[in-house]
Amino acid sequence: MLDIYICEDIEIQLKYIEKILKEYIACRKKDARIVAAKRDPEDILSEISKHSNPAVFFIDVQLKGYSIDGFELAKRLKKQNNEHSIVFLTSNDKLAYKVFEYELDALDYIIKKPQYFCNNAENPELSKRLDNIFEKLHNIDLQKHKKSITISNGSILTKLFLDDIIYIQAVKRIHLVEIYSYNRVISCRQSLKSIFELLTDRYIYVNKSCIVNMDKANSLDKQNRYLYLDGEFQVEISYRELKNVEKVLNNL
Repeated sequence: MLDIYICEDIEIQLKYIEKILKEYIACRKKDARIVAAKRDPEDILSEISKHSNPAVFFIDVQLKGYSIDGFELAKRLKKQNNEHSIVFLTSNDKLAYKVFEYELDALDYIIKKPQYFCNNAENPELSKRLDNIFEKLHNIDLQKHKKSITISNGSILTKLFLDDIIYIQAVKRIHLVEIYSYNRVISCRQSLKSIFELLTDRYIYVNKSCIVNMDKANSLDKQNRYLYLDGEFQVEISYRELKNVEKVLNNL
């Protein structure tokens, strides 16, 4: 269940945004609910302390007449939980493009147009914007549930999703381990053994210096002992591991 909070200082706009979101959730059958729709940002901060579900906040940028503006509210929310998602609301086109300059990792923004509130009805342009926002939220949720490992290279920590790894190769002459994915290669000084201990049973040794994600294996050349992988990669298989590689590949 996704919790939704709205903070908008103008009452008519607050009610409209709440109404549109409720209708959107019902129409699209989203697993979401509106927990609070408030004009005062302090009320939002008070309300969020009562709940622990993943949350998205629709926040007006200016919040005139209150002690903090939308940017400061977003900062405080992110400080409480960096996984909160922020969608800024503004009637100022220039401010709309500035929301990404405040290093708040904003999910998106909505430009409040007068015709939205005058008609008090769903607008196709606004509905499309909400489609994009909820698609982003869905993708974030998928990413949260994907298994990952954290690789250390000195003071730099890199998070890698297991599904993205194709194979891992130890490079002995320079004492590095290289991790290959579809679009990048990450080098680190962790041992191959220590990385292998972090992986699932879908990963196997194909030789003493190479681990392969067998979900990325396409074909096996037994005669020349090569395993062909996604991304047009190929790795050599040792005599010792050939039968095991063939067995695992046949069971995929």
